[in-house]
Formats: sequence, structure tokens, C-alpha cells
Amino acid sequence: MDEEKLKKRIYAFQFAGILNLFLGCYVLLYGGGVEPGTRNIMLVFFFGFAILDFWFPSQLKKKFAEQQAQLAEMQSQLGKSSPINPGEPKS
Repeated sequence: MDEEKLKKRIYAFQFAGILNLFLGCYVLLYGGGVEPGTRNIMLVFFFGFAILDFWFPSQLKKKFAEQQAQLAEMQSQLGKSSPINPGEPKS
């Protein structure tokens, strides 16, 4: 995954988190007409997914940074060893 795709994915999660927060607040403020059990389930659903939508991008960033560090380490190790030309057959 490249950095541009990561940014788009993070923006999508943040948008979904804001939407879930908005819907959760709407149910909290104007959801008095439904049964309390149903209202509580809706609140847990919307606020729970809002938390996940804001937590998951931080995990994506962390995983991306780890992958970039591993890639840089592999490239530095390949730079130390003798390069192999894939066009030439090995003897």
C-alpha cells in the first residue's frame, strides 16, 4: 500500500467516524420516541463504531510505518551484499 492510498483510507475512516458521531448525537438528543432498550442499542452501535473509526487509522499508520522500516532495512541489507543482475544467468 502506498502513502496516497493510506491517506484516502484514513480520510474515509475519519468521515465515517464523524458521521457515526453525528448519528449517535442525533439519537441521544432526539431519540426519546423509541423504546429505551432500542435507543441504548443504537447509541452503543453509533458511538462504538465512531470510536473504532477514529482508532483504526492510528493502527494503519503504525502498521504502515513498520512496513516502511522493514522495507528500508531490506534495501540497506541488499545494498551491502553483492547485487545480482537478474538478466545474467548464474554460473
